[in-house]
Amino acid sequence: MLTNKHATHHPVRRSRRAAIGLLTAAAAVGALAVMPGQASAHTAATARPAATSTQIKVAQRDLNGLAYDAGRVDGVGGPRTKAATQAFQGDRCLDIDGVIGPQTLAGLTSVTKQVQSKAGAPANGDYGAATTNAVKQFQSAHHLTADGIAGERTMKAMGIERLVKSCHTTSALRAKIVNTAKSQIGVTADSHDCVPGKPYSVCDQWCAAFATWVWRESGVDIPFIKFVPSVYDWAVAHHKWVGTSGLATAAPGDLIIFGSAHNRYHIGVVDQVSGRTVRVVSGNTTDPAGSGKHGVYDKTYSLSASVFYGLVRP
Repeated sequence: MLTNKHATHHPVRRSRRAAIGLLTAAAAVGALAVMPGQASAHTAATARPAATSTQIKVAQRDLNGLAYDAGRVDGVGGPRTKAATQAFQGDRCLDIDGVIGPQTLAGLTSVTKQVQSKAGAPANGDYGAATTNAVKQFQSAHHLTADGIAGERTMKAMGIERLVKSCHTTSALRAKIVNTAKSQIGVTADSHDCVPGKPYSVCDQWCAAFATWVWRESGVDIPFIKFVPSVYDWAVAHHKWVGTSGLATAAPGDLIIFGSAHNRYHIGVVDQVSGRTVRVVSGNTTDPAGSGKHGVYDKTYSLSASVFYGLVRP
């Protein structure tokens, strides 16, 4: 069991928020609350119908043509196809779940059509033989290896953005986020959950206020948010959410949410990742030295879905 005092308080907070209009997703995909009118990337990843075999084959051809190496085009979403899909989703700022759903199919179609247009092939979104031959001709004309695959160098020559920069931060920014978070280690709250003199003091459960302050202080454009479920809602709305299937991609500077779809109760800043463990700097958590105080501490956890619900990318 995690040693923080959120576990008994945040479920109550979520029930209060439900009173102002939160919806519950179907039981088959878990009780995942979203704001009315908002499209949840996580809900889309889990609730959407599975792609047909024909759609998967098109996706596999596109992934292979775009140098993501989905392997054999067989209409089956096996491990290799899933890994290729996750790589594409990560590059395009989509929810990294490895599922070939509507958003991923649309993304693949869009990029493939851009490549086809630049290469002079019919822009149908299907990276077939005609596209491969056209890309080879383009590559030869631009002194590139003529393999027919639109990898990084070929797409750069075409003037096509392969890596969507809006969801990929520099190592310098990530380092600044971690340093900002660690500069507060040892800060403690009083008996009223107030943190005197600190901008993240809300005199209530303050882990979300602390985490979002760290990001703002480091230069990330995120509003002041007091509740963990609200951070999740913001992340989904801004295409910065990575669910449990992407936990292995955690990196320093990410925000990491503890719990599950039913109980998102704590949040912190990823400090270090080592194999299957992660160090997290978080506010309003118990002192690992056993003083009984609640404050900002850097603690180690198992990087697993049994502990964490997902990540928010800066």
